[in-house]
Amino acid sequence: MKNTDNEVFVKENVQEFIDRIKSDSHIAHYLSAECDFDIEDSEQLEDDLAFLLEGARCGMKLTPFGCDGCGGVYVLAEDGRVGYIDSEGSAGFAAMSARDFFSILLCCRMLSDWSDVDFDSLDEFMECLEDKSTPSNNYKERIAKFVSDCGLETEPEKVYELFRKGVSL
Repeated sequence: MKNTDNEVFVKENVQEFIDRIKSDSHIAHYLSAECDFDIEDSEQLEDDLAFLLEGARCGMKLTPFGCDGCGGVYVLAEDGRVGYIDSEGSAGFAAMSARDFFSILLCCRMLSDWSDVDFDSLDEFMECLEDKSTPSNNYKERIAKFVSDCGLETEPEKVYELFRKGVSL
């Protein structure tokens, strides 16, 4: 039996993040420019998801909530996990929850850059993380407020564990 209360909570949870992002053009711009994460209207995202899944089978309900600049779609699965389907049809999970996803996204930036990382190695993760630039002063304060307001994780070792868990299940 499907837990619709959980599904409603999950959708509300991701919608809180989307609403916060939409309300701050600086955060929206930073996520778009530095993390390759954009918010489109729900109808466009549904169309993009339908196109990407054409002819494919999926055993769970997926709700798109964001996209990247290359035609990929970020989706929320009915169990609360966050997945990504790229424009070539490759797919996988990235996080166990919307909160984990945004923690990972802000720490790691463009998630497509992480496809070859060995998540059994904290050292490799930290090396890859060192290659990421820090936000400019124009964004630091707003990002810090967004992170604080949303209760996001910023400690790299903890983000590594969130990311590792998300891609491993």
